[in-house]
Amino acid sequence: MKIDILPIGLYQENIYVLHDNGHVLIIDPGRYGKEIARKIASDETVDAVILTHGHSDHTMAADDMAEKYGCPVYMNHGDLPLTAKDAGRIDGTEYPVWSPIEDLPEGDITIGSFPLHIYHTPGHTAGSVLIRYRNVLFTGDTLFASSIGRTDLYSGDEVQMIDSLRRIVRLPADLTFYPGHGPSSTIGLQLKVNPYLQNL
Repeated sequence: MKIDILPIGLYQENIYVLHDNGHVLIIDPGRYGKEIARKIASDETVDAVILTHGHSDHTMAADDMAEKYGCPVYMNHGDLPLTAKDAGRIDGTEYPVWSPIEDLPEGDITIGSFPLHIYHTPGHTAGSVLIRYRNVLFTGDTLFASSIGRTDLYSGDEVQMIDSLRRIVRLPADLTFYPGHGPSSTIGLQLKVNPYLQNL
């Protein structure tokens, strides 16, 4: 398994290219499809684009990647309003996702050759999810190193975020997570240093 990390754009959103056994998942392609494509070998198969949530800094290259590789796009349908053609009326952006979006519900799911576990973690947005593959976790804007995502944007909810964080603190301490912004960390370390996880 190999993970390429591309922090790009104004908000330094982390795009992840997950490789394993000749197959690839593209997670949160925010922009710059050509930069993403450079990380994917010609003999690799892109199984899907997966979005941890619907904010445009995580989705703007989803259509380009889906078209280039002929792969589906997955996102929890709770965030469909954020990617609709009139999404700009909701969050101020004008970057809808035109590709059909497959739902990404809670639970075990196999996408291509990747057996995944999806945790539905509303709080930052109604459809925010964590994506687990083996001993790594992609947390989008739900959990950061020493912080958490905002809850004051469209469909954000502070009470739901607290409930989601209570689930996160029960995850294995040695689980390495890769957030939507900033450096990676482990659940165990965050239990010690992240003030939002303490006393939960």
